[in-house]
Parts: sequence; structure tokens; C-alpha cells
Amino acid sequence: MAIVQNPITGRTKKKFGTAVFSKQFGKNTMRTKPADVRNPKTIPQRQQRNKFSLLVVVARMLMGFIRVTFKKAAVGMSPYNTFVKTNIANVVIGDYPNFSIDYSQMKVSKGSLKGVDNGICSPDHGQVLNISWTDNSGNTVDALPTDNVLILAINDTKNATVSDMASATRSDANVQITVPLSWVNDNVHVYMCLKVSAQDNVSDSVYLGSFPVLA
Repeated sequence: MAIVQNPITGRTKKKFGTAVFSKQFGKNTMRTKPADVRNPKTIPQRQQRNKFSLLVVVARMLMGFIRVTFKKAAVGMSPYNTFVKTNIANVVIGDYPNFSIDYSQMKVSKGSLKGVDNGICSPDHGQVLNISWTDNSGNTVDALPTDNVLILAINDTKNATVSDMASATRSDANVQITVPLSWVNDNVHVYMCLKVSAQDNVSDSVYLGSFPVLA
């Protein structure tokens, strides 16, 4: 795909011969329309398509969260595509065709902000997840006490998520979230990251572990 920015083409759209023009992320682009569309059926091609399809299901489940946490890292592509690109090499495990997701390796946030120290999750009765961490405000110039703590809980049994993006700050050192009653006895994967208040800067996410939801 070529990026087209010149007076001759201007704001070109649609097809011209074998060239297809469009606009993506504020730039005019051009790609060549293939003469023959093929659907490779080799094992490597099937493996890659299966891996991609599996991760796409997860990306769609996390869409609301990753739109925030991958916004700044998404250069020339969407946060959705950036999430898939970041995770596809390490998260999809197993042997074809029996692939699965290793949630412990998944990144649900990508950025350069100073992250959390000593993050811990402890399940409690009433579908409560207690999350605590060490207040490391001031350890680096960008570690502000007002940075928002973002929590994400993934229930891969029900393909559902619960997130909290505004209840706590870095200096609070703890927060509680409550997940649905229907999640009782399911295990949930819990992540946390930090975000500068009213800005797009985020930290890399930290995987806190997989925990049972208690009634």
C-alpha cells in the first residue's frame, strides 16, 4: 500500500485501473487490486488465519478498553489493529488446529508511562475483587499521584469483561470492583495499568493473575 500525497492525485478515491485509492488515518493511500484473488490453503496460511481469528474475538470483546489504552500507540493504524499486532506473536499458543489464548502473556495496554509496583488482586465474597499496589508517585518524573488506575477483568468462560477506569488514582494504592453475580465460580483474568488524567499517555499493562469469583 502506497501513501499518496501530491497535487496530481489530490483527494483521489475509489478505483482507477488496477489502483484502489482511499483515505486512512488522515492520509491518502493507494493499493493495487490483484488480478486473481487466491485463498491459500497451506498449513502455515491456515495456522496464521486461525491465530488471527482467535485474537480478533478477544479484541472485539475488549474494544471499549483498548480504544483508550492503545490510542497513543496506534500510529498509522487503529487501536484495534495495534492490539492484535502487539499480541499475536506471544498470546496465541498450542498446535494447529487447537490454538488457545494465553491470557498471562496478553498486553491490554501499551505505553511509556511509569507502571504500577507490587500489584495484587484478592477475591472476596460478594463478587468483589480487591486490588492493591504500592504508591510509587514521584519515583519518576511522570509518576503522578493523580494518574488514573485502569482495571480490567476478563471472563473468558462467558466472553465478557468488566472494567473500571475512574475510581482510583496512583496514590490511592487500592480499589475494589464488583463483577456480575452470574460470574460466581468462574475464573477471571485481572489486569491493571495507569493513565495520565485527561491525556492519552498510558503504562504497559500488568497481569495480576486468574482468580475465582466468590459468591
